[in-house]
Amino acid sequence: MAIKYQSGFIGSQRVSSDSEAAALVDGLNTFAKGFDTLARAKGEKITEKTTQEAEKAARLDNLKSYQEGVDSGKLDGTQSEFWISVYDNIKGQNAGAEFQTSKAIAYNEWWAENVENDDFDGSLFQAWSSEFDSKYLEANKNQSNFYLKGLEGFIKGTNANLGASYAQANATKLKTKGKNNVIEIIEATIGNGDVKAKIAELDVKTNLSRFLTKEDFNGSVIQAYKNKIAALTIKGDASSDYETAIELVDELINFKRANGSMVVTGKNVEEINDLKQKLVVEQIQHDNAVNKVAEDNDVVEWYDQEEKTLRLSFWDPLKSKGGTEGKQLADASADEYEQRAREWLKLNDNATLLEKKQYLVELRQDIVNKYENAQIKNVSLYAPGKNKFNIQREITVIGEALVNFTEVGITDRETNKTWYSLAKLNGYPDTEQGVVDFLSNYLKILKAEKGGS
Repeated sequence: MAIKYQSGFIGSQRVSSDSEAAALVDGLNTFAKGFDTLARAKGEKITEKTTQEAEKAARLDNLKSYQEGVDSGKLDGTQSEFWISVYDNIKGQNAGAEFQTSKAIAYNEWWAENVENDDFDGSLFQAWSSEFDSKYLEANKNQSNFYLKGLEGFIKGTNANLGASYAQANATKLKTKGKNNVIEIIEATIGNGDVKAKIAELDVKTNLSRFLTKEDFNGSVIQAYKNKIAALTIKGDASSDYETAIELVDELINFKRANGSMVVTGKNVEEINDLKQKLVVEQIQHDNAVNKVAEDNDVVEWYDQEEKTLRLSFWDPLKSKGGTEGKQLADASADEYEQRAREWLKLNDNATLLEKKQYLVELRQDIVNKYENAQIKNVSLYAPGKNKFNIQREITVIGEALVNFTEVGITDRETNKTWYSLAKLNGYPDTEQGVVDFLSNYLKILKAEKGGS
C-alpha cells in the first residue's frame, strides 16, 4: 500500500499500490530523474564550452589578468565567475612560467656572485629566495585568487627544484673547499711545524673540514703530503731534496690520527709504497741529471774561456794587437771554433768532463794554427761539408810542405804545426803519415780547382 498525504491533515492513510495516485508519483519520479540527467549533460556541455572560450581568450591576448582587461576596456565585465576563474588561472600559470625562468636566471647570477661565501646551513640561499619571491608576490598581490592559484604551483615547483639543486651544489662546494682547506693547511705545516698537532686541530671539525667524511679527510692529508713531495722532487733541479721526500713518504705511511686510526689505508697503502719505490729510482736519475747539469755548466765555462783565448790570439784591443784585420780573423776563427765544438760535444755527450775540456783546448790550438798565417782577403766563413777549406792556399806552398815531409824529412810539429792541425781538423790521423795523406789529397784538390778555372 502507498502512503497518501493530505493537506491540512496530520497523519496518513494507505491507498492501493495500483491506484492513480501511485502511478502519478512514479511518473513524476521518472520525469525528475530524466530531467536531472538532461540538466547535468547540458551543464557539462556549457561548462566545457565556457572553459574552451576562456582558455582561448587567455592564451591569445596579451593581458596580464581579467581585471586588467576590464580596466582597459579590452574585456567586458559581464563574464561569469566560472569563465573568470578559468581565464585568470591560465594567466596565473603564464606568470608562473615567467617566474620560473626569471628565478632560474637570477639564481645563476646569485650563485656566481656568492660562490665563495660559505653557506653552512643554507640560510644565505633561503634569504635570497624569500626576498625574490616576496618581490614577485608583492607585484601580484591584487590579482584574483584564481590567478594566484595558477601562479602558486609554479612557485612551489620552482623553489623545490632550485632548493634541491642548490643543496647539492652547495654541499659539493663545501666539501671541495673543506678538502682544499685541509690540503693547504697541512701542506704549509709539513716541514714547518707539528703536522700531527695540526691534523688533530682540524680533526675537531670546527670549520669546513666538518663537511668531510673520514675518507675525504684522510685523502686530503695524503694529497697534502703528495704535493709537498712533488715540490721536493723536480728531477734535474739542484734544489730538489729526494732524501727528505722519501722520509715524508715513510712519515705518511705510519701516520695515525688522534683517534688512533691510520691515515693511509686500503688501496692507498699500495699506492704510497709504489710512490716510495718510484722516488728511490728517480733519485738515482736525478743525481745523475744534476751531475750532468753541473758538468755541462763546467764545459760551457771552459768553452767560453777557450773561445776568449782564441780571439785574443788575433785581436787584443788592450794591447793594440791585430787591428781591423785581426778583429776579422778573430771573428772568423771563433765562428769555426763554435761550429766544430758544438758538433763534437753533441756527438760525444757521454765523454768525460776531462775529455771534453781536453778536446776544447786542442781544438782551440788547431784553429789558431789554421788561421795564424792567413790573410783576411783569403779567408771565407767556414761551413762543414760545404766550405771546409775556407782559407785559400797556394799550390806551391802545399807542394813544398809535402816535399819536406816525403823527401827532405822536415816533419817536426813546431815547424809544421799548421799542417798537423789542418790534417787533424779534416779527419786525418795525427801522425806524419796522416799529414802526408792530407797534403797529397789537398794538393790534388787545388790542382783540380785550378785546372777547372
